[in-house]
Amino acid sequence: MRRVSVVVGLVLVGVLAIASTGCVSQKDYDTLLLRNREQDKLYQDKDMEVARLQERVEAMQARAGDVQVLLDGKDKALTEAARERDEVRKAFNELLEVYKRLAAGGGAAAIPEQVAIEIEQLAREYPNLFEFDRATGRLRFASDITFDSGSNVVKPEARTALAKLASILSSDMAKKIHATIIGHTDTDPVKKATTIALLKELGKTTNNMGLSNARAESVAEILKAGKVEAVRIITQGMGETQPIPGAGKDKNRRVEIFLAMGA
Repeated sequence: MRRVSVVVGLVLVGVLAIASTGCVSQKDYDTLLLRNREQDKLYQDKDMEVARLQERVEAMQARAGDVQVLLDGKDKALTEAARERDEVRKAFNELLEVYKRLAAGGGAAAIPEQVAIEIEQLAREYPNLFEFDRATGRLRFASDITFDSGSNVVKPEARTALAKLASILSSDMAKKIHATIIGHTDTDPVKKATTIALLKELGKTTNNMGLSNARAESVAEILKAGKVEAVRIITQGMGETQPIPGAGKDKNRRVEIFLAMGA
């Protein structure tokens, strides 16, 4: 702006000097004044352009600061996500070890003979619903018969059989037996909008792990309603991670109950 004022001042001085000598016509004088105004307008426009450029530079600097903040936040989020991933992986590996031990028959041999006999009788009563392996203490329920597709609501026949199982497990002879209920799925991903909405409502992950967990908990609720103490029940979902070797999808959609003696 100072340069503009100086230039404009010099032009005005020149105009006044010429006018004072009387050597130019009024027309020439008016022409000089017009040029002076045009030059002044040009410098004003340039100053405004410089001001706009300065504002853009300042805005870009501010955006650069915002981008850095976002990058810092992203790095923090990635670090936190990696930590949570490692924790989930560790927890799942621990769960997997527990499942392998249960599947190998950990503690099942100590189940009272009469309890095993009554569960075998119940399995014969519902041959298409579940099977009982005395050696491992495992009851394997066919999921398609126990649940509708994408649902965690236990079907009536399965509910009746589970209520009878609860009656056996709540008897005096079975008081020390603990039940670990594990849900499984096939490899088909969860796609139904109703299933996704259900899992969100239950606070579960909207995938096979969440669905298998929700189904295990539904089975547990029936046992609890049949007077089996909550402290004797553990639930967990394994999703599609533990398929039965050589079995089809229908066999892998299952819920397993492992019975073992507690302390």
